[in-house]
Amino acid sequence: MAAGRSLTNGREGISISEVEATGKAGNPNLCNPVPESGPLTLAEVLLALQETQEQRERRIGNLFNFFDTSRSGFVDHSQIVEAFRALSIPSQYKYAKDLLDVCDANHDGRVDYGEFRKYMDDKELELYHIFREIDV
Repeated sequence: MAAGRSLTNGREGISISEVEATGKAGNPNLCNPVPESGPLTLAEVLLALQETQEQRERRIGNLFNFFDTSRSGFVDHSQIVEAFRALSIPSQYKYAKDLLDVCDANHDGRVDYGEFRKYMDDKELELYHIFREIDV
């Protein structure tokens, strides 16, 4: 990573009592306490990640701030390229442009926190759905 930039996840986990409060703990046959049918919710993703809503907010905010080095509240193409470099991800124009195009819902050439958050919500639900489907 580039000097002066850090990415922290802020994960502290959730307590057993929080899991038990969902009514799903205590079943020895249940390795993943998330229902296997019906639409997924972010609450189910949080449970699987053992993360509270506050921890998730902090993690996503930290990630957004990692990209938003100017602290302008927006991320543009050059900031995406720079963040990719800091993460040792090939900073080819296409990758940064693809991420910008996917996140930039209002097509103003930059991504605000709300757009970034919506992208993260959608991606985490999509990834968890895939993992749930292959979990046997």
